[in-house]
Amino acid sequence: MEPSPKDTTTQKKKRAICDRCKFPKEKACICKALPDTPLSALFNRCRVIVLQHPHELRRKNRSLPLVELALFGQHLSQTEQQNSSASDDDFVMTTIVGRRIGEKSDDAVLKLLSDPNEVVVLVFPHPNAMDLEDGLALAESKIKGTSQDHDGETKSATNATSSDETNLSDKKMTLIFIDASWKHAKEMDNKTEVAGVWPKHLIRVQLTPSTSSTSNQEETSNDAFVQRRFQIRAPPSPDHLSTAECLAWIASRVEGNSDIYEGIMKVLDYMVELWRGFARPDGDKRKGGGSFTDGDGCREMTQKRRKITSNKK
Repeated sequence: MEPSPKDTTTQKKKRAICDRCKFPKEKACICKALPDTPLSALFNRCRVIVLQHPHELRRKNRSLPLVELALFGQHLSQTEQQNSSASDDDFVMTTIVGRRIGEKSDDAVLKLLSDPNEVVVLVFPHPNAMDLEDGLALAESKIKGTSQDHDGETKSATNATSSDETNLSDKKMTLIFIDASWKHAKEMDNKTEVAGVWPKHLIRVQLTPSTSSTSNQEETSNDAFVQRRFQIRAPPSPDHLSTAECLAWIASRVEGNSDIYEGIMKVLDYMVELWRGFARPDGDKRKGGGSFTDGDGCREMTQKRRKITSNKK
């Protein structure tokens, strides 16, 4: 019995999907751009929590899956990301899908955020947010400069015992990012704040908008921040970044290792290059053409590039 025309059409539309990156093998596989060694091995000073809006899971043009591929070499579920670590607080990155922290967060994450000894940084614009460099300097001073004993007494690192100094050197900064459209990201931040879930010791930081004074900023080369490289999804203004760019830049800054930024950007740039190949020259948004008018919940740094300070010797 010969297949009907309808069956033949269905067979033609079916595409082989790459087992690793989960993109169509023939035209959209990005495995060749992935790092030889997963970048998660480079995370020694920070861990990442991403609060992702449920609607993001339905989008085909989101940037977070590219970060997961660069960090782990494959797509991992939230459970798999946490199971890859030795303990509840030793993960590299975990993604929480929900409209606020605490809605669907597991006990380990909530315990981490409520611990007054943990240094937690939220990267999101807010009236009380500090400039990125000032905020990270404060966070690093909290890690290196003071510790707190079980009775709540604060003591300086100079008076700490050798055991305390070891704990301080092993202490990690927790970075929180919101992965959503700009409208949803603001709602998620507000809901979490109203629910009283953000820790009292939370450090809010934001990237400097492009309108800030950067006329004296010198141009740098390969290991420098470059604005708006994820052009698949157009942000609502020049002062916004995709989650991938924001996370890559700040994690590189905290770790003092530009390989993190460049490794994630290589994957992102390759995807953008593929997308441009599918885009229609007339700007039509159908079938992959044009840009998508949406953006992730992070602000762009500047129109100039900024060099990542390396801790490598």
